[in-house]
Amino acid sequence: MRALATGSQKTLYTVVEALKNNRVLRSLSLAIVLSVVAVVVSPAAVLAYKQIDLYPGEAELDSWVHVDGTGFPPSDFTPGLEYYSHVDIYFSSQKAGALDEIDNDVSVYHCVKPGLLVDDHGVFSTRFRVPQQLGDGHKREEVRRGRHYVYVTCADSRIIEAVAEFTVIRAEITLDMDRGPVGAAVDVSGADFAARDDIAIEYDDYDVAIVSGDEETGGDGEFTCSVVIPESTAGVHIVVASDETGNEAEAEFTVEPKLMIAASEGLCSDTVTVQGTGFGCMKEVTVAFSGDEVAIDETDKYGSFEVTFSVPAKGAGTYEVEAKDEAQNRDTVDFRVGSAINLSQTTGHVGSDVTVSGSGFEPDAGITVTYTAEAMVVGSTVADANGRFSVTCIIPASRHGEQMMTASDGNNAASATFTMESTPPPVALLLTPEMGARAKSTTYFDWEAVTDASGITYVLQVATDEKFSSGSLVLEKGGLSVSEYVLTKEEKLSATDKESPYYWRVKSVDGAANESVSEPWSFHVGLAFSKLPTPARVVIIVAVVLAVAYVAYEVIRRRSYQ
Repeated sequence: MRALATGSQKTLYTVVEALKNNRVLRSLSLAIVLSVVAVVVSPAAVLAYKQIDLYPGEAELDSWVHVDGTGFPPSDFTPGLEYYSHVDIYFSSQKAGALDEIDNDVSVYHCVKPGLLVDDHGVFSTRFRVPQQLGDGHKREEVRRGRHYVYVTCADSRIIEAVAEFTVIRAEITLDMDRGPVGAAVDVSGADFAARDDIAIEYDDYDVAIVSGDEETGGDGEFTCSVVIPESTAGVHIVVASDETGNEAEAEFTVEPKLMIAASEGLCSDTVTVQGTGFGCMKEVTVAFSGDEVAIDETDKYGSFEVTFSVPAKGAGTYEVEAKDEAQNRDTVDFRVGSAINLSQTTGHVGSDVTVSGSGFEPDAGITVTYTAEAMVVGSTVADANGRFSVTCIIPASRHGEQMMTASDGNNAASATFTMESTPPPVALLLTPEMGARAKSTTYFDWEAVTDASGITYVLQVATDEKFSSGSLVLEKGGLSVSEYVLTKEEKLSATDKESPYYWRVKSVDGAANESVSEPWSFHVGLAFSKLPTPARVVIIVAVVLAVAYVAYEVIRRRSYQ
């Protein structure tokens, strides 16, 4: 256009010079020349002189852009003839051309420089900031990355006089999650940053460490890294990524309250610790268990707190633990109350009275208490409205060592260990038959009684071997409740001599199966008369008769002398 205008001027100059020497043609041609000028120097040709140059041709939001304009109506500063020419500069996302109009052809724009004065050469120079929002037109929109347009109009007109293209370079980041608790690992992805440049991540103006991923941009200015959300209060926080060149972008992350519990299940009266993050700054926070207040604390400046409480009496089940501050920030966790029993004593003997106390059972449910693996029922009761109970049980006879006591409501059960005493009873002292004595075949055995808290029974053993080997036992009588025993006819012993005696001993056994064993004593059993051979029986009879006769003779003789 500028070349066309320049050529037209030269042609016009040549025509005028040719007509200088011819007055007739000069007058005749004047009208023609003016017509030619009007046609050749068209509005488009005139506008070709109006142009603007931008430096730089691309930049980020809020960056400064220089604008140089030429060919615009000049101002006249001659005293008395003053004329001031002004232009308006617009920034828009909509494409238009010269002679298009602002508001008609361009409805989305922002006037970045209104009423700018043009000098007396039709030139101006200024700068403006790339706006973040286009809000002066009929429509409003955020400035996004990509191609935009700068328009210049005369201040008293909406007709576009000059156009220049401009590219918005807008570094941007996205978060893989825009809300979550303190401690969340968040992936930050960036684009349109400087190529191969170190990047830094800030959270509320404080540096945060990149825990994984890229620490510098790639050749395309992109990166992906991961950071951990630091301690901070509930609400919106700003994550900013920047490179060393100065490009930066931000994104919002909303911190949500988070309640954490040290143990997710336990028993009534257990001490439980809860921690909260992401609550309000320096706010009073109330902790409730199934709606009942159990603790009050105050958050620190980062919205964090830690508090302990005792689990209240509740039936078995899962309950909600809630933390809520004054600003209504809240979070909940579940806690399961389990069943448990306690024993008034965990060791004892047969017949001990043990009180079993339980919690965490079904409210108002029937409770059965059993003892040992064989589940001997030793007590029963009914739980109260909070799932608690207490019942006294008598410990039955059972083997020494650990035994299990269990309480059950049919759905929930809990056990505790009771240790039965393991002390042996005293050793019984043997009395009859004495060591080495001769006894009858239906021998009478006697020993001193012993006592034990768990009760006592005795086992009488007779053997032909002092070691009481299984093959030598001739009698074993257990479950004796008294400290003596007489052999029955069916149990009578065969006759022996002193060189082949019997041995006897007594085991003392208590109700917990503890036992002690006496030292063995020996005895022998004489032969019965009927078992003697016939000659021996005759000799004995004769001897007895003679002895009786002699005694009778002596008695008669003495009486005769009187």
